[in-house]
Amino acid sequence: MKISKILAGMSAAAIVASMAMIPASAAGTKLNVSDDLLAIGRQTQDDLFAVFFNGDESEGAVNKDAISDLGAVYGASFTIKVDNNDWNTIGGGGSINFNSKSGGWNAKDWAGGSWVEDDKPKDTLCYTTEEEGTYVLEYLGDAPVFATTDGDADNYAAVGINNWAADLKGIDVVGMKVLGADGNVLFEAGSNKDKKEVQKKPVAEESSSKTDSTPSGTDSKKDDSKKDDKSSAAATSSTAAGTTSSKAGTTTTTATSSAAASDNTAATGATAGLALAGVALAGAAIVISKRK
Repeated sequence: MKISKILAGMSAAAIVASMAMIPASAAGTKLNVSDDLLAIGRQTQDDLFAVFFNGDESEGAVNKDAISDLGAVYGASFTIKVDNNDWNTIGGGGSINFNSKSGGWNAKDWAGGSWVEDDKPKDTLCYTTEEEGTYVLEYLGDAPVFATTDGDADNYAAVGINNWAADLKGIDVVGMKVLGADGNVLFEAGSNKDKKEVQKKPVAEESSSKTDSTPSGTDSKKDDSKKDDKSSAAATSSTAAGTTSSKAGTTTTTATSSAAASDNTAATGATAGLALAGVALAGAAIVISKRK
């Protein structure tokens, strides 16, 4: 076989392998939206759901008469259900989005479970409820999120939610509210739950620590240095999983708060692919050397 064919074949194999890695974490866990919410909204991609209050009806449901004055909208909340063990060990995050022709993409980040950091508060708060595994994500600002011009017939205005966590088993979106200046409800749909308090720490943190405990009077046989390495790797993985890109379909612009993470994810996959390509080319060089 000619040397050029050997090089071409091995390089192609490396490129194929690298391409397979890129989409592995390209989107968050699927949002499982309840049927009653889907009937009034749009899910243009698995990790994004939005309800339109103005816009083109040919592209999906539009609730044009649901809110009399879009300039009175100051926030929104979404009720979600998750696997509580995943929530408290893996964590989750994303954004509540206010998307309009006048304001573009306006994303308010949220974090829940083990992603909650007291020293890095989010605009969107994660509240607990009386029901285990059910939470309320709420943003309430001090200014309207839509301009009054968004009420014009040719404009669009939507309230949505998206998710960045790629490792959760799933997030069920079961209810939503659109809020006025004082937190008063301007629009409500689905099965909403009453919020209790802001979630500061994982709810069931102690449940995960029990499995790592060592009985009293016995010596641990774990290698502490290996344990530290694994902990460091897990922390790095958790941080990287937290920022996946979100887009709002054909009528929106890309969210700047989350797009960079998608680029990083793709870049990581591409870097790994280039490394494989380098290994393959190095192997080809050895073959050439031996043929001489």
